[in-house]
Parts: sequence; C-alpha cells; structure tokens
Amino acid sequence: MQVISELIEIPNNGNPTVEYIESELTKRNINPLRWAVVHVDDKIYTVSVANLKE
Repeated sequence: MQVISELIEIPNNGNPTVEYIESELTKRNINPLRWAVVHVDDKIYTVSVANLKE
C-alpha cells in the first residue's frame, strides 16, 4: 500500500459536513486515511487528502 498526498477541489455546498466531504471523496475513488479542509472560497472547498492506494 502507498499513501499519496493530494489536493482535491470539491464544490462548496454551503454546508461542509463530514458526510458531504467523505461522499465527494468516495465519488472520486479516494480512500482517505485522513483529510482536512485547507481552503474555502465561494464555490470550492480545497481538501488535503492522504489517499490510501493499494
């Protein structure tokens, strides 16, 4: 297994719940070891993800 650090842009829905962020990551086939929102603007959340790749 490898851990790959990535920055992912997710649409800003105005309600950044854990469930919303994790569902968006899952849609992109990302298996997060950890994640954090690192930037927010009017349209996009930028999320730093440690993606666990097999």
